[in-house]
Amino acid sequence: MSAREASAHWARLAGGALLAAAVALPAVASNYIVDVGLTIITYSILGLGLNIVVGYAGLLDLGYAAFFAIGAYTTALLETLLHFSFWETLPFSLAFTAVSGIVIGYPTLRLRSDYLAIVTLGFGEITRIVATNLDITGGPNGIFGIASPSLFGFEISSPPALYELGMAFLVLVLVFAIRLGRSRLGRAWTSIREDEAAAEAVGVPTLRVKLLAYVMGALIGGLGGSLFAARFGTIDPTGFTYLQSVTILIVVVLGGRGSIPGVILGAIIVAGLPEVLRFLNLWRIFAFAIGLVILMLLRPQGLWPAPLRRVAPPRKSTAADQAPVPSHAATDEILLEVRDMQRRFGGVLAVGGVSFMVHSGEILSLIGPNGAGKTTVFNCLTGVIRPTGGQIVWCGKRLAGGAPHRIVHQGMARTFQGIRLFGHMTAFENVLTGMDHRLRTTLGAELLGLPAARAETADHWAEGLRWLAFVGLAGRAGERAADLPYGDQRRLEIARALASYPRLLLLDEPAAGMNPTEKQALMELIRRIRDHGVTVLLIEHDMMLVMGVSDRIIVMDHGVIIAEGQPSAIQADPRVIDAYLGTAGKDEASDDTAGEKSLWDS
Repeated sequence: MSAREASAHWARLAGGALLAAAVALPAVASNYIVDVGLTIITYSILGLGLNIVVGYAGLLDLGYAAFFAIGAYTTALLETLLHFSFWETLPFSLAFTAVSGIVIGYPTLRLRSDYLAIVTLGFGEITRIVATNLDITGGPNGIFGIASPSLFGFEISSPPALYELGMAFLVLVLVFAIRLGRSRLGRAWTSIREDEAAAEAVGVPTLRVKLLAYVMGALIGGLGGSLFAARFGTIDPTGFTYLQSVTILIVVVLGGRGSIPGVILGAIIVAGLPEVLRFLNLWRIFAFAIGLVILMLLRPQGLWPAPLRRVAPPRKSTAADQAPVPSHAATDEILLEVRDMQRRFGGVLAVGGVSFMVHSGEILSLIGPNGAGKTTVFNCLTGVIRPTGGQIVWCGKRLAGGAPHRIVHQGMARTFQGIRLFGHMTAFENVLTGMDHRLRTTLGAELLGLPAARAETADHWAEGLRWLAFVGLAGRAGERAADLPYGDQRRLEIARALASYPRLLLLDEPAAGMNPTEKQALMELIRRIRDHGVTVLLIEHDMMLVMGVSDRIIVMDHGVIIAEGQPSAIQADPRVIDAYLGTAGKDEASDDTAGEKSLWDS
């Protein structure tokens, strides 16, 4: 057993012991302590729900109490008006909060940062105001006479019984949150939190994944609301204010965003510390606030920060010794056709009427001076930006307005000019993120650990190892991406793109920053990628690499194509030499010859 496995083993034992002690609390404590414990449980449940949104997905939500309120009012109304039992109200509480998550999430999740926070704050306040002004909700007086839950004829109304019900809910939510964090959806949330644009570009449907974060968080908030209604037997709008949302957010931030133990610790401090300070009377809230400020100054990352994701492959695996299955058979078809593509940025014409074709099985290089429009072409092809004119035809069908993740799913993957890995994830998990859209089992099957889901996950992991081995990184699968040397990071980005099974791979200056040895290895890798059945479209400034691997070359300058042909023809084209060196006059022929030699030998 390795040190890491031993540490995880002892952590699980300690967690189990603490959970057992918490369950046994009513047997040894007074009703007052049990009541405080139930408050801690409620804040733990709500904190775990908000942690999915804020901690896992990195989205700021200042109106989370709205879901808490919707769950509580749903249970209260169904019990008092329709005489449902507590257990019968739970599916409706979950359904209504999930729908609310969709309603608030879908139109607003395209917003970012401060704007998203303001919208969620407004949603929370709207929910409270509606509850205050509707007759059916009892207005400002709220709803009274909510029946206590009962189970097998036993009424759950005493503090110890309600505490045990809360513990059962907390354990359920804990298992759900842990399974979510370890699932491919949790991996997608982490990738969005680290670099949303890169996540979209490797096939993660970011809008849908962020919406799922809101829905999952809303479900847990609704469950907490139902427990709240059952506990007190009465609810009113004052329990669901903006202050409540902020308090739940403090639980998450104080404990550590993304950290499940941290959320529990945060709930203990936020709900329990004011009770410990009761001897200070009127000063206890002031002392509590000062204590929070000091804690955050000393531990800005939280009291129990989330550990870095280190999902590593099984140690005993022969997958790395096997080559990946060839992606696609090489054919003579036209894979990609660009027809008069244009892109304007205001009054600047970055790409002006570019037309070219990419044939299946070739290595086509797109070269030109800085500012020629090469990366803009890549961005238009991959959906990062939309062309302002022209057509893109992919495999015989027009490609119009697709989101980047949809283009990846259709078989076109890319790397970036500046490396954009998910630095706090392992090399192995970076590759898995590029493959996840190809999984077919449902999220529910994965969370339940059904045999079909486990089998697909095992195949998925084995294939991820093979892609790492393909680029020479099998031995570094368990290392954090940010800790890899520069050249290895470049190769990892290529492996992540290849893992999506593309027909066309777009490499944007992959040799930038590499030393000569690394460039030579990159040339071999690009040839192997082509031999593997993947067509390559390459942007590169290193002419030695371009001339060494390209079947054809396209040269751009000032947003237009000035030359196209085989490497030998491009080498001798005076327009290309002029574009690079700015010396095409006959009286400077000798200088041109010297410049030409240095250009192609660089």
